[in-house]
Amino acid sequence: MEYSPGLRGVIAGETSISTVGKEGKALSYRGVDVIGLAESNNYQDTVGLIVNDSLDGASFTKFFTSSYEEICNNKFYLSLFNDLFQKLHPMDVLRTIVSSSGEIDKASEIEQVSRMIALSSFGIASYFDSQNRKLNNEYLVASALLPGQEDVEFLEALDDVLILYAEHGFNASTFACRVSASTRSDLTSSITAGIGTLKGELHGGANEEAIKLIKSFTTPEEAIIGVKEKLSKKEKIMGFGHGVYKIRDPRSSVVKDWVEKLSRNDEQKNNYEIAMAIDKVMKDEKDLFPNVDFYGGLLLDILGFETDLFTPIFVVGRTAGWSAHYFEQREQDTLIRPAARYTGK
Repeated sequence: MEYSPGLRGVIAGETSISTVGKEGKALSYRGVDVIGLAESNNYQDTVGLIVNDSLDGASFTKFFTSSYEEICNNKFYLSLFNDLFQKLHPMDVLRTIVSSSGEIDKASEIEQVSRMIALSSFGIASYFDSQNRKLNNEYLVASALLPGQEDVEFLEALDDVLILYAEHGFNASTFACRVSASTRSDLTSSITAGIGTLKGELHGGANEEAIKLIKSFTTPEEAIIGVKEKLSKKEKIMGFGHGVYKIRDPRSSVVKDWVEKLSRNDEQKNNYEIAMAIDKVMKDEKDLFPNVDFYGGLLLDILGFETDLFTPIFVVGRTAGWSAHYFEQREQDTLIRPAARYTGK
């Protein structure tokens, strides 16, 4: 049996949920191009497509709205958050909140998914001081994550981020969800496994590292010198290249356009110029392209999120994909149990 480190290139299952296409330079959810989704639809519709194969967000909107309202007024979750948020990283807080929820008896798939997303949204929104929990009908989840935000462009940009993060094949966290599902475990356990896996900086944490890199420089010129020095020392530059895409990450251009559009003050404009300088160095020196995390971290910073909330935002968006893979794996009902090559005595 041939060995492939990290299962690279190994076909570990079948899915009808998403694909990067034969050339590996696009992304579609159930046959619908993700860039088109971001242009014409919202995250509610995207969840409906990924979970129910229908570009109709009505059911998700209904269940998310009721779940989010119930959770925000639930004394147990309020107490749990207040007890944890000063002690743990937000990813640990989200993982704990989600894992504490248990299962909903006789609930439809979309109802279960809506509650999972509402739980994580509550966890992120609770870091803001605003008491305004009014939801925007067009950008429902984005408004839940940014309570009190009235700038529609901010909400639309965040909604696009959630769409772009919603699904991406057999990535590490999704595969972890499928492994859990393959044992006939429950959705809550599988989503919890996904959150734990996404926490690593080589997966979801890349956006946090990218913004730290950008903000470590004060000018584009300083960034050019600094990144070249890092490359000469064989240091890894987070936010570039991708395990699937070899030519470009189609999601990156959407996020970059939003960063350019929403960079309104001198600091934001300078950070954007620094990011572009780093982008050029990586292209010239290593022929590497930015993935969705590089400019994604910069966009989330502009939207007002603290750096340690970047990966939790990823959790909210990706829960749609995790859940769809959970249901697909349960339907296939095949235990995932790969072999190992023994190297011991």
